[in-house]
Amino acid sequence: MPQTLRHLVGEFVAPLPLGFWSLLITVAVAGSCLFGASLSLVIPAWSSAGGAAWLALSAGLAWCVFIPSLSALLRIPFIVCWHACLVSMVGGEVVLASGALANAVLWLRNTTEFAVAINAGTVLMSNIAMAALLAMQFQRRSVPTRRVLAAWMFILNGSGALFFAGLYPLLHR
Repeated sequence: MPQTLRHLVGEFVAPLPLGFWSLLITVAVAGSCLFGASLSLVIPAWSSAGGAAWLALSAGLAWCVFIPSLSALLRIPFIVCWHACLVSMVGGEVVLASGALANAVLWLRNTTEFAVAINAGTVLMSNIAMAALLAMQFQRRSVPTRRVLAAWMFILNGSGALFFAGLYPLLHR
């Protein structure tokens, strides 16, 4: 079984890549926790555990809404959407890891005046990277990019915003 990027973002073959999916889930959860915890370095009122839980739970729940919704909307098997979304998540986590590193540098240099802008930019870039990765994967299945991106914006980002708002109290425990 070839281990190229093209293979990993394309169709997978039996047996199901359970080990690979476990790795992707681990990276997604760990990356979200790392970035969420790093926010406490530049936003003193936030706790690191609360930030980690807030980001991981909010994002995780949004994906739990998005993946089955995407499958139903695009009429593509759930397992294909699951795989494509896991691959896309990891692309976003790479960006969030760089944001965590930026937060550490800001904290070490005691210069947090631009922290909000840097973190907002990091989240935006992560969102763009994930959406682009997802759209590219579905292009191979002849799904119009506009349909994937519309679902992304309304379903994933919409439910994510609701979960982020609802779970915001986790930050102040």
